[in-house]
Amino acid sequence: KTGKEYAIIDMKVTEKGNWMNKFDLRSPSKTSVILTYEIPKAESHFLLVARVAALAGDYVAEIHIPENAKENINPGVSGEYTLDVKLDKDNRFHISAEIDVMNESQDTWKDIGFYFIPNAFTVENKPEFLIDAADVTITSIMESGKDLQYELSNNKLLLKLNNDFLPGENKKVQIQYTLVLPENGARLSRVEDNFYLAQWYPMLGHYQKGWNIQDFDVKGESYHTSYGDYVVNYELPKDYLIVSSGQDNQIQPTSSGTIEGENVKDFYLGLLNPKEWTTKSAIVNDTNLRVFLPSDGPDFSEDMAKSAVEAYAYFESNLGENPFHELDIIGNGGNMEYPNVIEVSNDSQSFEHTLVHEIAHQWFYYMISNDPHKDAWLDEGLTEFVTSIYLTKKYNESIGFEFAIGLSQHGSTSDIVNIPLNEFEGGQYVSTVYGKTPLLLRDFFNEHGGQEEALQFLSEYFKAHKFKYVDSKIFADFLNEYFEEDTNEFLEEWLVLE
Repeated sequence: KTGKEYAIIDMKVTEKGNWMNKFDLRSPSKTSVILTYEIPKAESHFLLVARVAALAGDYVAEIHIPENAKENINPGVSGEYTLDVKLDKDNRFHISAEIDVMNESQDTWKDIGFYFIPNAFTVENKPEFLIDAADVTITSIMESGKDLQYELSNNKLLLKLNNDFLPGENKKVQIQYTLVLPENGARLSRVEDNFYLAQWYPMLGHYQKGWNIQDFDVKGESYHTSYGDYVVNYELPKDYLIVSSGQDNQIQPTSSGTIEGENVKDFYLGLLNPKEWTTKSAIVNDTNLRVFLPSDGPDFSEDMAKSAVEAYAYFESNLGENPFHELDIIGNGGNMEYPNVIEVSNDSQSFEHTLVHEIAHQWFYYMISNDPHKDAWLDEGLTEFVTSIYLTKKYNESIGFEFAIGLSQHGSTSDIVNIPLNEFEGGQYVSTVYGKTPLLLRDFFNEHGGQEEALQFLSEYFKAHKFKYVDSKIFADFLNEYFEEDTNEFLEEWLVLE
């Protein structure tokens, strides 16, 4: 009747089962159904034809895709993790990891790919500047009770499956191994009687027509993981303070327990000797900020907690709500971000910048996820930009952008910002991503409404991409849409947009 002709597009129902009692029936005989669908990128609208065997005729709806609908990046895989951790009296961890893997791609797999970063710190693979090495031994890898063959190179662990892994299927794999942390290591480290377990378990990589797992590169973050749910059970030879990506609640030493975490990108676990730490808790909105500082230095936990509350409240107010109820802040000089945990400076005179930067990472890195191997600027650059805005608001622009200006002038920078991590030469990575990028964004927004407009843009960006995966092209498209103008001439001066 409309005179339009439509091609039939192959469509698969991705959720099968008994639909009885799932309908919302309303008089006169109306049925409501929530339908999640994917269509070819080139299509702008399509017909949905529904057929009910008991009724005559078809039900037809024409569905138009909104112009501002954006393609989401599909990681191709998701997992639920159960991690059992035992520490013996010789400082050796005995770890059993059970991972329920979902194939969310359109491909049939012969293998499953993990990051196994402890292997990047063994004698054979560790960065040259590290004195001590990790000791790692995989003792068993199984699926459905049967042993699996595997390949392990650098931090890439490929499990060779006994049967095809079809799209939409789940498989549970069990990996058992022992681990001794390198003393005074990088991120994954033991410092005296304190254990920092960062990227310590097999972490599923992303899958896009193959496993996207890069070799470990210590100068940045080379791993790109998916959101998942975790249950972590631990048994320790004595009481430790527990810090983790889950919710640990009251600061109290313990030797055993279970921690759960939902929607976590990578699960951090820290075991701190209670005799060596001063602690402080502070509440901001509905989040508990837990501060841990070395007890052999000055006690500035009150000052750090106050600064953390101010920064966290600012970011929640100006960027968007953080749904998690706990953030652990460890003053061990690690200067690193993890989901719901940050490692920061323990210098009482100069801790603020690092503290604010790592808090901001909870928005850009954790709640909006990008591949840091090829798009590091999307988390590090945006984080430093919003950190500079906060410090400008609190003090002045000279102080606010002091860190970025200093880095940009410290060494050469790359013309293109979003090149792979291993292609940055010398010290270009730091001066480009942390220095050049925030200044480019500062200058752009100075001509587009100033810092208040920058915060409004970042808030809308956060709202649109919360718990999603982004890249430079998605950011560029959103910027163009937000300002209703073509900003690509500016962006393509320093980004490759494909």
